[in-house]
Amino acid sequence: MPKLTKRTIDATEPQAMEFFPWDEGIPGFGLRVMPSGRKSFVVQYRAGRRPRRMSLGPSTVLTCDQARTRAITIIAAVKNGEDPAADRAVKRNAATVSDLAERFDKEHIAVRLKASTAKEYRGNLRRFILPALGRLAVPEITRADVAKFHFTGPISLVISQDPLHGRACLHARE
Repeated sequence: MPKLTKRTIDATEPQAMEFFPWDEGIPGFGLRVMPSGRKSFVVQYRAGRRPRRMSLGPSTVLTCDQARTRAITIIAAVKNGEDPAADRAVKRNAATVSDLAERFDKEHIAVRLKASTAKEYRGNLRRFILPALGRLAVPEITRADVAKFHFTGPISLVISQDPLHGRACLHARE
């Protein structure tokens, strides 16, 4: 197949089964054509002994040049020993703060705390932590997220200087 261009993509007709016209300029870069007529750019490579195929995006959203640039970036990462598809899967399957809070409740709160303390912990999780951070993936949480949570909650923590001793102090402010 010649170099993928808008003209060649538009001229490609769907068949009974999905098929892949490959670009002659970049090995592993191609177009997936579904029987429904949907077309999307793909890049195919080997990570170790495992063949991988990553979708770059639909041809209606990406131009050929944008998809080609993404494919070159992915192929360069593979040549450096990385596996972009595995990295994408790890990010997709990372635990969220909500998942971690549920596990914390089962393994720590329910087992090791008295009823009144457990009630307080669960209330704090439900009212403060989960609404602010619950949907975030654990590896994506930054210090800025935690600092923002501390300084914008119902009780803000303020750092000020102690006038007598010149040390920084942490004060709660409602």
